[in-house]
Amino acid sequence: MLAAASAARIATGEASWLGGAMPLRVSAFAGPADLPDELVTSVRCVVRVGELVVLCENADGGHVLPGGRRQPAEPHAGTIRREVHEETGWLLERDSVRTLGWLHFEHLAPRRPGDPYPYPDFLQVVFRGTATVRESDDWVDTDGYERSSRLVSLADARRLTPHGPLGSAFLDLL
Repeated sequence: MLAAASAARIATGEASWLGGAMPLRVSAFAGPADLPDELVTSVRCVVRVGELVVLCENADGGHVLPGGRRQPAEPHAGTIRREVHEETGWLLERDSVRTLGWLHFEHLAPRRPGDPYPYPDFLQVVFRGTATVRESDDWVDTDGYERSSRLVSLADARRLTPHGPLGSAFLDLL
């Protein structure tokens, strides 16, 4: 198991992907950290637009914070600016992007053949940022996975995000 140094664990739980075929233990940690870059596979962001936050509805019908996979050697902050724009059409103000913490995922099942990602542990850095400009109201996700994005209150974001305290842990840090 990956050691979390002296970081503050703010939530823990279990989740699964691929219809339960990929069970995971997930822990949320607050604050910046010096994480092993080879284990950071993706990023997420709590995007503020005024008093509201941006929430995406994905192709599976779930509601998630915008974010996604890193390109090879892409800086974390660059990934989040790109992913937020691709998934929502919103442009993050460059100076507003700050690390809130990270998620530590631990696989609970044997490694799947051909899986190119780190195993058994991988990490997802969670940011906060402010957006004031959306390129177009006719936005369409460039990868086709996000069905829509919308502005919601913090209370609605807490209610709609999955996985109980894990889903809202970073919303509570705002």
